[in-house]
Parts: sequence; structure tokens; C-alpha cells
Amino acid sequence: MSHVFEDRALGLKLKGYVIVPNDALETAIAVHTIDMTKSILAEHPEVVDAWLERLHREYVDRKKSCEFDSDPVACFNLSLYEEFEKHYASWNDGGLVAISLPGDRTIRVSKRPLFSVSRTPAETCDVCRLSFGSTKELVKHYREKHPAMIEKVTIPI
Repeated sequence: MSHVFEDRALGLKLKGYVIVPNDALETAIAVHTIDMTKSILAEHPEVVDAWLERLHREYVDRKKSCEFDSDPVACFNLSLYEEFEKHYASWNDGGLVAISLPGDRTIRVSKRPLFSVSRTPAETCDVCRLSFGSTKELVKHYREKHPAMIEKVTIPI
């Protein structure tokens, strides 16, 4: 489903100091609902990363135009992009980026998940709350640390 948001026409833009979707992305969000979009982008932060990278390249281009070509339009808008660069640096450090939508709604996405879900079942010691990847490791732990309670994790033969 993430391929829906990988279209090159979709992206982000700056509106003042706020990051907002471009018109094409705003339409895609409306079609897929905000909740579905949040879910897809949370699972595929690389999509947001590509959009932010494009804004970063715009910043670099405008900075060059301002400094080397003395382009007054590029210089005028440079402060907006410099503020964006703070958000971009935070994003690259694992922080959240906020995409503002009409109606005071926001989609927040992190480059790295704020939590992870283990795909392997974990066994937990009831006494000290340590987690183990297998029952064998849990039994070994009980034998070493809680020998009086070994019957909790073994079946008598």
C-alpha cells in the first residue's frame, strides 16, 4: 500500500515555518483518510524521508543562489528553509516531523519507530520480570536464580 505515496508528484512544501503537503499529497491524504495515511507513513518512513530530502535539496539550491548568484528571492526565503533544516536534522536524529494539514490537523511521523514489536515470543520470569527468547533459557534462569520455584516452568515426569 505504501506505493500509493511513492508517486514523484507527491511531496511536501513550506508554508511559512510549517511543513505542509503539496496539492497532490493533500488530495491523496483526503482519498485515503488521515488515519490510514498516518499508519502507512509510520510503517514506511522512507517515503517521508524522500520528501524531506527534496526539501533539503531545495534549501541547498536556494542557499547557493543567494550566496553565489545574489538572488534576492532566494535570500528572502532562506530563513524559512533554515528553520526547516532544524526539523530535518531532528528527523535524521530519530525525532518526529509534523506535517500540518487543513483544519488544525497534524500527521507526525518518526524516522525510527518510537517502539518496536518483537516478532519472537518472549518468556518472562514471574519473580524478577526478565525476558528470555526461549523456554530453555527461562528454565536455565529458574534453575540458577530461583531453584525453589523450578516447578513453575518444568513439567514433572
